[in-house]
Formats: sequence, structure tokens, C-alpha cells
Amino acid sequence: MLKTIELILSDWKRYISLHKKMNPFLFLVVFFRNPGMHFSILYRLERYLLFESILPLKIIGIIIYPLYFIITYYLFDIDISPRVKIGKGLYIHNKGIVFTDMVIAGENLTLIAPLTLGTKGIGYDLSMAPRLGNNVTVFTGARIIGEISIGDNVLVGANAVVVKNIPHNCVVGGVPAKIIKKIE
Repeated sequence: MLKTIELILSDWKRYISLHKKMNPFLFLVVFFRNPGMHFSILYRLERYLLFESILPLKIIGIIIYPLYFIITYYLFDIDISPRVKIGKGLYIHNKGIVFTDMVIAGENLTLIAPLTLGTKGIGYDLSMAPRLGNNVTVFTGARIIGEISIGDNVLVGANAVVVKNIPHNCVVGGVPAKIIKKIE
């Protein structure tokens, strides 16, 4: 449970760090103004209950999963299963995010919705989902499709369609996505 609390706090620190003005009410403003933060808390707790806890808590996680799905899918318009592995520092801006179940993402993932990360289509093995490195930012309208790897420190441009592996330290964009710039 301590690891889950640490993950939630690291997510919250990302939200706070992205706000330039510091004031005494910042913590409350960040909490109440960002549905992505609410999603992050629910996701971290449900993931803990289903995959990292003892049997009685796993049963509770299974029982409340429909409530988790209803809240996150219909209220937040975010479809990220607790089976998805996301490192600390998750930042979600806005709604309209869809992940295939087996996506794995590193630390400091930034999602500017709407966007999709998934397999190539119906009938594909879910293990063929994308793998994202640390410090990856995915901008509005991007699609990351198939069994591909995205390196660390990558920016995926708006409306890009990524269908091939992307190396570390670059900016990609276009349809299909190509390296636009190397980051030094």
C-alpha cells in the first residue's frame, strides 16, 4: 500500500509542478480542478486492489471493478484498465483516452487527450501493445498502434500515427510518424 500512496503522491506532484503560480490553496485547486488527478487516484487504488494486495483485498477489487469502470469510462471518458502498468508521475490533461490492456509506460507519462494506444485491431494478441519509456509526452489526437517501443524523452506530436519503434530523445510527428527533431 505504501508504494501505491507513493505513486499517487508522485502523480500529484506532477500536477502541482506544472502550475506556475504557487499559493496556499494550490493543493486544493489542483485536486478539484483536474479530473485526470481523480482518475489517477482511482486507477492506482484499483490496480493495487487487483494486482498488488492480499486475497481479501483482491476480492474487494473484483467486486468494485464495475464501479471503477463506470466512473472512469462514463464520467472521466478515460478507458485505461488497471492491467495497464504506468510508472510514477502520471499526468492526464482532459478526456478521451483509450489504452489496450497490456500497455506498459514508464515514469512521467504525460497524456494530452484525446489519444489512443493499442493493438492493431480485433483478434490481435493483447501482448502486442505499445511500450513507452520514461518522460514520454503524447499530444492531442495521437495514435500509437501495435507492438512497438517508444524510447525515453520522446514527444509524440498532435495527430501523429506511430506504427514503428521510436528511439530515445526525439520529437515525432506525421502520418505515419517520422522523426522531426533529435533532442540533445
